[in-house]
Amino acid sequence: MRQTIAHLNRWRAEQSGEKVAYYVQRQDDYEPVTHAENYTLVTNLALGLVALGAAKGDRIAIISNTRAEWSQFDSAILSFGGIVVGIYPTSTAAQIRYILDHSQTRLVIAENKIQYDKVRLAEPEFVEKLVVIDSDGLTPGDWLTLDEVATQGKFLLAQKPNLPGELRDAVQPEDMAALIYTSGTTGPPKGVVMRHNNLVLVAQTVAEFLGLHDQDVGVIYLPLAHSLQRVSNYVGTAVGITGYYLADMSKLVEVSKVVQPTVLSAVPRVYEKIHTAVLTGIDHAPPRRQKLARTALAVGHEVAQRRRQQQPIPLSLKLKYALYDRLVYRKLRAALFGRRVRFLSSGAAPIGLELLQFFDAIGLPIYEGYGLTETTSPITVNRPGEVEFGTVGRPLPHSQVKIAADGEILLKGPGVFTEYYKDPAATRDAFTADGWFQTGDIGELDANGYLRITDRKKNIIVTAGGKNIAPANIENLLMSHPLISQVMVHGDRRNYLVALLTLDPDALLAWANDHHKGTLSYEELTRDTAVTALVQNLVDKANTSLARYEQIKYFRILPEEVSVENGLLTPTLKLKRREMEARYEGWLDEMYH
Repeated sequence: MRQTIAHLNRWRAEQSGEKVAYYVQRQDDYEPVTHAENYTLVTNLALGLVALGAAKGDRIAIISNTRAEWSQFDSAILSFGGIVVGIYPTSTAAQIRYILDHSQTRLVIAENKIQYDKVRLAEPEFVEKLVVIDSDGLTPGDWLTLDEVATQGKFLLAQKPNLPGELRDAVQPEDMAALIYTSGTTGPPKGVVMRHNNLVLVAQTVAEFLGLHDQDVGVIYLPLAHSLQRVSNYVGTAVGITGYYLADMSKLVEVSKVVQPTVLSAVPRVYEKIHTAVLTGIDHAPPRRQKLARTALAVGHEVAQRRRQQQPIPLSLKLKYALYDRLVYRKLRAALFGRRVRFLSSGAAPIGLELLQFFDAIGLPIYEGYGLTETTSPITVNRPGEVEFGTVGRPLPHSQVKIAADGEILLKGPGVFTEYYKDPAATRDAFTADGWFQTGDIGELDANGYLRITDRKKNIIVTAGGKNIAPANIENLLMSHPLISQVMVHGDRRNYLVALLTLDPDALLAWANDHHKGTLSYEELTRDTAVTALVQNLVDKANTSLARYEQIKYFRILPEEVSVENGLLTPTLKLKRREMEARYEGWLDEMYH
């Protein structure tokens, strides 16, 4: 099989035609779509786009939340050599204009009236045609529906039945497949060029490395404009995994209990919320159940730790674990993700050690991996039988990792990108003279070859006293408590460190109800003296395990949660430090006076 997504999709349809490829939610039920049905629809959409004038090499943007139609158009565009430009649906009109103009996109696929209106407001220079997936609320105009595109494709197919194969065979492994724009936390977004062979080789390698197979079931819910979910989809195609599309991330636990996934990928914030909800539930359970749960977690933690370290488990501990598995772990696993999950994976941002230990203790190991947009997502992964908590695993086959003299992580491998689109200067700066990609992350390799990330190079704080500090270590320490949801440590060229904090709304509400303050709003609670005192105790406790120059001297609790909508989180839920510093500049300055 030629190493292109176009050929991968065709091969999977031939191998697994009548097997369900994915399920689409319709009201309260799920509608199955087989690989054969999907391939027919994708072919019609591809030819419909060609009938509209799209050709190999054209940039075609998709602005939509996660849904089956996103992936259908993605496959359709790639099947004739088009280039997919994914745009986050949370993007503003100005952000959309920048990406569309920079990529010189000619055709846009918008999810609904909201996205259509933003494209029109953006007034992009090169866009000639618009397709709308959900046209509710739109008046007839200069746009087409998905069905209209598919109908044009059927008509063209009847005229030229050999055209799909001709278009597919013209696609080469080295051809550009996608432009994935970085989140722009340090300046204008850069267009990362992903080629077909990048995507296919990484998908095949990840599938084999993690032991995935065609009986696995997953949930598709992370942003498809980001490489993590995109590549996860291609992994699914490579081995025939069945997926369930979920538009609302907040319903992941609810839906998982219904669809019973066997594997699940998430960003750390998803696991943090689930962990907080579980601990809050334990705190509010009757005393006997509290004691049972806490004892069970302690036993589970000890057994999991022995397993990871390949130490023998005493018979008495085995018996206790078996008992608590029946009484606690099994029920908890079923309540969270159903009864069939083999393992969970985490990426896109660092995950706290406490989360890894908690989920492993109840029999849901999380395998953390590491990658960037520029590496086609994962390039190192922990996996069953080979895991070291606190690391992001070992390199995938055919990939290499080394550490530069200043601690920066350098990479080579089949997934590493070739260039930033129309930015030769940034491309040159991204690589060493001998071809290693400079990640901008600081880390170290341990004696067993596992990679440990300590921080982003640009985030390293150099205090006025000349101390180099990795803020991520301090932030993760503070966020290990369920009450604290986000932390930004600040102090570059300052005499000491300070922090901006946000609190988890669910954990805060539970505390408020216990202290007869349930009528107060989130903002009012952040100003409550008892809450401030509680957070001060948590900061003081964290400080005891830090060197003096790493300790937080002052903090402020923000009156709002950070979110994608208020511009303080990227779509992959990473903190935008520059925006935080700009918005709360006054608060930061106050803590230094």
